[in-house]
Amino acid sequence: MGTFLLLLFIIFFVIPLLRVAFTVYTVRRKMRNAMRDIYAKQGERADGRRPRKAGWSSPGGSRKKIDGNVGEYVNFEELPAAPGDGDETAHSVRVNPEPQITDVDWEDIK
Repeated sequence: MGTFLLLLFIIFFVIPLLRVAFTVYTVRRKMRNAMRDIYAKQGERADGRRPRKAGWSSPGGSRKKIDGNVGEYVNFEELPAAPGDGDETAHSVRVNPEPQITDVDWEDIK
């Protein structure tokens, strides 16, 4: 009777547990290999050159996209701050604030 119970325990508990453990191990191994392949491919480019390392390294030889002779120069003109005299400063302007406007009176709902 004890041998029969041991055989049932092995069939219904140990074997399924080992199958689950093996499946988890297989999935982890496949994922680890996939990540390792992705990391290895980051160092490669289609043209065979290695990319520039990130950080404080200097950039490669970059050129301007648009030539300096293209376009035209625009002359800007300084305008006075106030439409009247150009000697006025922001401190000399007085502003009279308006009182707040209320259009609705508060009513408690009962």
